[in-house]
Amino acid sequence: MSAQSKKSGTPFIATQILVATGIFLTDQAIPLGVATGVLYIIPVLLGLLAKNRKLIYLGATLGTLLTIAGYLLSPPGGELWKVIVNRSLAIFTIWVTAVLCLLQNRISERAAAMRSMLEESVRQRTTELNESAARLTRETTYVQLHKDIAVTANEAQTLENTLETCLQQICSRANWPVGHVYLPANPTSNWLNPTKIWYMENPEQFAAFRKISEATIMGPGEGLPGRVFASGLPAWIIDVTKDPNFPRAKQAENIGVKAGFAFPILNGHQVAGVMEFFSAQAAEPDQEMMEVMAQVGTQLGRVIERQQAKEVIQDSNERLRKLYHRLELIREEERTRIAREVHDELAQILTALKLELSLFDKKLIEKHASLRTDTQMMLGLIDNTLQSAKKLATELRPPILDDLGLQEAVEWQGREFEKRTGIRFHFDSGDESIVLDTKRSTTVFRIFQETLTNVLRHAQAKNIDVTLSENNGSITLQVCDDGIGIKPDQVSNVRSLGLLGMRERALVWGGKVIIESANNQGTTVTIEIQRD
Repeated sequence: MSAQSKKSGTPFIATQILVATGIFLTDQAIPLGVATGVLYIIPVLLGLLAKNRKLIYLGATLGTLLTIAGYLLSPPGGELWKVIVNRSLAIFTIWVTAVLCLLQNRISERAAAMRSMLEESVRQRTTELNESAARLTRETTYVQLHKDIAVTANEAQTLENTLETCLQQICSRANWPVGHVYLPANPTSNWLNPTKIWYMENPEQFAAFRKISEATIMGPGEGLPGRVFASGLPAWIIDVTKDPNFPRAKQAENIGVKAGFAFPILNGHQVAGVMEFFSAQAAEPDQEMMEVMAQVGTQLGRVIERQQAKEVIQDSNERLRKLYHRLELIREEERTRIAREVHDELAQILTALKLELSLFDKKLIEKHASLRTDTQMMLGLIDNTLQSAKKLATELRPPILDDLGLQEAVEWQGREFEKRTGIRFHFDSGDESIVLDTKRSTTVFRIFQETLTNVLRHAQAKNIDVTLSENNGSITLQVCDDGIGIKPDQVSNVRSLGLLGMRERALVWGGKVIIESANNQGTTVTIEIQRD
């Protein structure tokens, strides 16, 4: 029996002795014919109550001895054989009770043992379930993080916004209070520059660390970002203040962070950046999280790859647009030059030729009248050529556009179009005069000319209505026809070079061309150009 069992059994032993003594004294006061000794089962039951096998044996033994002693010491009375039978039955009852108590105690002990085993099993199972639940929660968090990163990666936003959003998602789901990004100085550089892309749960708490980080450039293998950049693998520091290769910890007595973790942003096999995370307490490495973050780094690498490709395409488009604009300017300048030469030089030559031929024609009246038919024909050809030259010069560069402005040029072009095609033209420019610089006026006018050409070729229209207006610093020219309309796929077709050219012309000046159409309900072309 253990010391604790002895201590807990002591009150029951004393009780057993007191009860047995009381029963014995009662037995001594009652004649043998009356007392039987059955009451001695009480000490046995006390042993069962104490849940102690030894106390059950003690109670049974004590009861047996006192029953025998009672037989010897109690006052005589009754017949001897009855007294012996009663005493024997009492002893038998005591031991039957003892046996039953022992069986009950054994059953209780086994039940307690089984209950203890069951409780232990339940505890172990609960622990396993809690661990499984925690692991499942963690895995679910990582899976959701993957999804969030994938969604963020596919959204149309800048690289800086993408990285900032990813930092916030990783920190909030993985419980890191600080997140930061290091990027190479350029695509071929071996040095990492700190960015201003941060996530901070408590900016004031980590203000010193941020200031130090934004002033610290990392070389290959230097510090946490440098070693990740050099190896291309995630890295973990349990306590940065005790790590010999963490330069930022040496720049202040207390930088506010302890555990650090970083992973590479991989563009193929090239490290395109490093994401680092910190907490205020030291922490052991989480291998599962490192593996997940390595996959996240690959996802983000694809974002950078797409972003770089997008930037290259945008840069190429911008260069092409500038080249297109330059070509348009050159073409317009060349048109103006040719128009001037046709109007000034060719027209002057033709006029001079006509004058000389007229003088020659007058001389032929007296001496060679028969030749005047030829000279008159040549004079007619010269007149026609003069008209053609003037028309060509006007089409190349309408002087009305330079002399009177956009409103008069649009109305003149519309009237000429009406005369040539028979399509009724109506123009509304309001009461106020619209003044626009030459280059923008030329752009609007050329788009208007292209629109009229499209109406003539495709619309089968009978009427066109044109309005010119100014609102909030933008000039809007709207052309509406009542033709057969344009199909949506034709409007968006990249092979529609005419429409594409119209849009590109407007885009140069921060403008746009909107084409709205419905089957057999006509087409509306809206040209909008920013004044400044």
